[in-house]
Amino acid sequence: MKIGIVISGGDVSGINNFIFQIANLTQAEIVLFDGGIPGLLANRHRPMTQRDLIDYAISAIPLLSSGRTSRKLYASEYEGISKQLKALRIDVIIMAGGDGSLQFLNTLSEFGVNCFGIGMTIDNDVFGSSYTVGFSTACEQILKEVAKLRNTGRALPGRVFMLELLGGYCGELTLQSAIKSNADFALIPECQYKLPELAERIKHKLTLQNSVIILCSEGYTKEYSPGFQGAIDTMIKQLEPHIGVRIRKTIVGYGLRNGDPTGEEIYQGTLMANEVARCIQSGMKNKAIVINAGNQAIPIDLISMKKRLVDTEGHHYKLAKQLNII
Repeated sequence: MKIGIVISGGDVSGINNFIFQIANLTQAEIVLFDGGIPGLLANRHRPMTQRDLIDYAISAIPLLSSGRTSRKLYASEYEGISKQLKALRIDVIIMAGGDGSLQFLNTLSEFGVNCFGIGMTIDNDVFGSSYTVGFSTACEQILKEVAKLRNTGRALPGRVFMLELLGGYCGELTLQSAIKSNADFALIPECQYKLPELAERIKHKLTLQNSVIILCSEGYTKEYSPGFQGAIDTMIKQLEPHIGVRIRKTIVGYGLRNGDPTGEEIYQGTLMANEVARCIQSGMKNKAIVINAGNQAIPIDLISMKKRLVDTEGHHYKLAKQLNII
């Protein structure tokens, strides 16, 4: 068996292990396509041996490059990709990416290609999935940043820190990172604070502890569009007059896409790879593999792929409410 693998969209840590485990569990010949969907179009492929895969499995150094495309492909381009894959004798193509990448796979499957997809985004905003590859490592990077700010807040008390995080229109990264790092507040698009209420809560916190740390999703303000950074500037400008304290800002941006993969990252990627291998070996076709709320990897139809937002009835949202983070 010959399996082609491509990643699309934002790069993340943890994907190397998924690729290694696919090779390990299927014993297939692995062909990597560099450059995402444009790389598939250009047929930029190369083999990867088991020897190299095991050496890079838990490394943060990327095995292959990603890529983006902002346009919809023509039918002739899908047909061209299909012909190229057949010429290479590739039996299955596996793509890791966000909702747009997985929607691309659904269309490609209509041209006779057996397609499997997994969620790969630090935003953790793929429909039907409670976990995407890259998410745990990004949370760990935020935890380390918050810990450093707590230390500097202890050295010079009375400081208010605000960190802007990636996440797009979904606040999942900000919400879960706030819980895991013991941040004081999470500003997420799905739950908007009233400014006077937030200001009063910040001032009250300052009477009880050395520092206040606020995590702000890049999509929190209405000015957000993909690629925009600066929601933090808007919030600081609005908040400072109310609290009478200068707010120190940090934009924790694209560095969140990298870092040594966490143990959870390795484990979740292995769960996904195991389910992809099971589906392929049992003759299934054209599925996305997601991690459900029970931490089980399950196959769903590619046509179901779309973005999701924070579940305001879910466990993490309710816990954040109880902790007074949101």
